[in-house]
Order: sequence, then structure tokens, then C-alpha cells
Amino acid sequence: MKHYMLKTLLSSALMLILTACADDTPDFSVPAVSDISTLEPVDDIYCRQSYEGEDAKTEDEVLQTFSSGDGLCRIDKKPSYYEVYLDYTKGTHYDVGCAYAKCLLDIGDEFIAVLEPFLYENIYRTFPSIDGDYSPVLDRMDKILVNIPEDYRKELEGYAQTLSGGKKGFECDGAFSYEEALLANMIDSVLRANNCNAVSLWGEKTVTGGRIVSRTMEWPLGSENQMCTAHCVTHFINGKDKNSYTGFSVLGMLDAITVLNDKEVFAGLLDVGTGMDFNAEGKKCYAYELRYALENMPDARSVGEYMVSESKNFTYTHNIIITDRDNSFVAENNAYEGDEYSSGQSILRDQDTPLLPGITWDVPDCLCVVNAHVTDGCLDKFTYSGSNYTRFCKYRDWLGEKDKFSLADVKSMVTREKVDSYTSYQKIYSDIVFEIIIYDYSTRELDACFIGEEGTVDHPVFTKIEH
Repeated sequence: MKHYMLKTLLSSALMLILTACADDTPDFSVPAVSDISTLEPVDDIYCRQSYEGEDAKTEDEVLQTFSSGDGLCRIDKKPSYYEVYLDYTKGTHYDVGCAYAKCLLDIGDEFIAVLEPFLYENIYRTFPSIDGDYSPVLDRMDKILVNIPEDYRKELEGYAQTLSGGKKGFECDGAFSYEEALLANMIDSVLRANNCNAVSLWGEKTVTGGRIVSRTMEWPLGSENQMCTAHCVTHFINGKDKNSYTGFSVLGMLDAITVLNDKEVFAGLLDVGTGMDFNAEGKKCYAYELRYALENMPDARSVGEYMVSESKNFTYTHNIIITDRDNSFVAENNAYEGDEYSSGQSILRDQDTPLLPGITWDVPDCLCVVNAHVTDGCLDKFTYSGSNYTRFCKYRDWLGEKDKFSLADVKSMVTREKVDSYTSYQKIYSDIVFEIIIYDYSTRELDACFIGEEGTVDHPVFTKIEH
């Protein structure tokens, strides 16, 4: 095992020396080699506590309930997360947006104090020289908003109108404006703020033979970890003509970031940096296109094929882990066109897809995803990023250490790194982990790790989520 760790760390250090390049995702750039060059014994960096025999807890206690009174929205505040129920069988999308906003207003300052500072931290991260002129932000948002599917756009309009009460413009003042409420629901496509990893195992690689998928969501937790007080599980309840689904995100957000629908299609978005200039003209919001696909398509393959077919219409290049009972895919979506990147394809990757030259994956019945494309012929930013290279190799090596994995084993693997060990940029379980969502298809158990205000801790607690 020590040889595995030394091999991975030395390989990533060599990659950094040779390339001296970094992924361009905001605030997640790879640090200089001197910042990561201290090797520690494996026993000092791994948490050895197993989840075997440790069932995920259930949170039945409801601290407060907020309801719109018309059956369209109910929010249950639980000890570690909010649980939201949005019922589209009882009203229009516009009505549901209004109802959700009314409940959020009932929650009051507690909600605004979390989401508004987070929104502005993301604005300033993307536009560090904005100096009070928010027109570049508004221009991006307006160009993308018109291309959001009509039902979702009306939902956002009802939400923003109700939440703002007619207030306009950008000002971090403890009250949401119409524009701020809209932008908070378009962060991925307008501002770009997430870094993640995911892994899926099946067949001979799992104890039951059933599929297991795990998705680690990394987000800036806020200057005071305030985002960790707003974990949210949202149940989108549709009629018989559409799939219903459960989403994991932040209270007040309506897009699809991590989702499991009632056809057992699991999907999670991961950012991919390219260094290309941003273009919003005629572009779509990929989080809402993913929501559309999950509502309307029957399986993982059709969701993946739809997202790949739309890839040139999106603002940012990204990955999507997509699984169901029968398949595991990664939609490697390259959003850019032009002479320099014309060879950068979009593809629905599976375990048999050829990888970039020099990349090896010799572990059957599993695949992983980091913040880069790895398919042969893709827009190659993988070999220029020590962080992605290291994390990819870690998953490969860790999965090779054990013949078969249980749900408990997967939990142990994705949280095995100690919090205080080496740089977060090279870690699967880093200090900016926000949530970990794991679904076991053999038992239909959906477990979530919600990072608390204290930040990441060794051997975190998982909570069982009803779906």
C-alpha cells in the first residue's frame, strides 16, 4: 500500500514539474510543487476506522415546518439539513416557485444570511475587479436565462418576484433582489463554483453484484462555513407523465446538481476547466437541461446521450456521472468550438472507452470521474493538472486494493484521508467537501454525508435519506 501512495504522489509531483500548469477552475488551482512535496507515511494520512456494522442514521426529528398552505411547498427543518417537498401536481411551475419563496421568507434572516454572502463570494471570485458595476454579471445571466426551458424559467420568475418583493439590482444588504434570486439558481452556468469527484462500482467489484455510485460534492463552504447550515434535500413531485426525483443542493436552489429520480437514474455535475474565454451568447444552462433530461428520459443512457448532444450549447465544459441499475457513464461534455479546440469531442464514456495515451485503468467493473476529460481524443487538460491526475490515480489504486466492495467499504474509501493530512488539492476527501451522496442499487439505500459548521472531520456521519 505504501508503494501505491508513493507512486501516486511522486507521479503527480513529476507531472507538475513537467507542465507547470493548473486547472482553471476558480480557487481550485493546483498549488506549487513546493506546497505539496512533503511525503508522509501512509499510516499518518489514512483514517483506519471502518463503516462496517455502522448503519447510516435517520433524522426523524423535525425542528420546524414551513408550509405555503396550498400544498405546493413544505420545508421541514431537521438537525443537519432541510427537507423540501415541491408538488407540481397541484399547481403550475410559476405557482410552485412563488410558494417556495414564501416559505423561504418565513424562514427569514436565517436563509438570507447563508445564501446572499455565498452568492457574492462567487461573484467576486469570478469577477475580482467588478468594483460595484454588476453589468457583466447581469449580461451573462440575461443571455442564459432566456434559454432555460419555459416551465423552469417561469418557476424562477415566480420564485424571484416573490422572494424579492420587487427589489432590484445587486447589493449585499441582507435582502434578496429579483436579479440576486435568479443568479443564485444559475451559479453553475454563470459563475462556476464547484469541484468534485465520483466513482461507480458494479458486478464483480461489489459484494452483492449490484451497482454502487458515490459522488463527492466540493464547494466553497463560505467564509464562515455558513453553507454547511443550509444543506437541502428537495423532493420534486411530478405527475405520471414525468419522473419525480430527489435533489441534493443548498436551500433555495432549484437546479439539478446531484439527483436520483424514481427510475433510479443517478446524476451529478462536475466542473471541467479549459482556460477558454466565457461565451453566453445563445448558450443554455446545463443544470436545467440535466433537470429536463432526468424528468423526461427513461434511463442513464438516454440522459447521457441527450446531454452529450447538447454539449456545444452549454456555457462551461463539464462532466456528469450518470448511472442506473444497468449502466455507469460519464458524459464528457466539451462546450467549446473553434479551430484551436475543434478536436475536443464530447462523448458518453463507459468502462470500455479508450483513454488518453499514457493513462491506465486496469481495474474491471468500475470507473471514476474527476474534474477533467480522460477519453482519447478529448480536449486534454488532464495531463496538465496534478490535482486531477493524482485523484484519478488514487481511485484506480484504491479500487485495486480490494476484490469486492460493500456500501460500508465505499464510504470508507471516499473518506479515508485524514482531514489534517497534506494538501486538499490532491485529496478525494478534501477540506472543501460539502456533501457526499452514495446510492446502493442492491438495497435502494440512499445515504448522504452533510458536512457541518465545524468543516470536514475524520470518519464523518452518514444519514439515510428517504426517496
